[in-house]
Amino acid sequence: MLAACGLGRGYAPDAHTVHTGQSSQPFEAAGDSIRIMSWNIQYGEDLELALAEIRAAPELARADILLLQEMNTGGVKMLADSLGLHHVYSPAAVHPHHQELFGNAVLSRWPIVGHEVAVLPHATPVSGHRRLALAARLDLGRGRLLTAISVHTATVISEHDERMDQAAVAMDSLASDDGPVIVAGDFNTVTDYDVSQLRRLGRKHGYRHLRLPPGPTITNRYKRFPGSIPVLDHIFYRDLTAGSRGVMRAARASDHFPVWAVFATPPRPANGPANGD
Repeated sequence: MLAACGLGRGYAPDAHTVHTGQSSQPFEAAGDSIRIMSWNIQYGEDLELALAEIRAAPELARADILLLQEMNTGGVKMLADSLGLHHVYSPAAVHPHHQELFGNAVLSRWPIVGHEVAVLPHATPVSGHRRLALAARLDLGRGRLLTAISVHTATVISEHDERMDQAAVAMDSLASDDGPVIVAGDFNTVTDYDVSQLRRLGRKHGYRHLRLPPGPTITNRYKRFPGSIPVLDHIFYRDLTAGSRGVMRAARASDHFPVWAVFATPPRPANGPANGD
């Protein structure tokens, strides 16, 4: 369990440490729908396989926004460059598994016009390191903006209430403005009770919880609690209309499975441009 907890020493995250990159692809305004994917790619290691699996699955290959966890700086850039996407990345800790930074990233087909990091409350026991959430403000064109937030909360080595506190900060402090928001990532909800409390928390903060197809979102047997289906990865949304969704359980690049969803593109605001981008 400890080996999977993301414990790290010698690095303290802050709200200003981010790495960004721009795609060279020409800008094209969003069409009728937006496809998002969230994936905790274990240790940010098997990225060549992850890239191959993304490209091989139509549900993932067409993703406009990727919300990633357990990533390192080089891995984020490799995936973004290979997929022709803009990116923003913020490291949270140095992982003892490989002594490299790992943290959260947002990759986007559309320009990232702003970003914000929230260092989550409650230090992790033993190591004392902190988790974080990363928000990216995306320009969909024609006056439409979308906030996408990548979250990775602590594991069960931390108390349940502390993990819920972390989720609350991610949902609330990074999406205080009006407008459509997607919050997704690894919330480490290893029991059915965790999941039910997380859904209640989402409702309290004005979000709808996307119901994924039944079944686990992780393969790791150590996170299979008796009587519970391990659903650790979640998608929440606000001011959007959800469509199809799924879990890519054929993926093998991580102990987590990629989760994906399609949303209707938000309409142009009343004071937005009438024509053009």
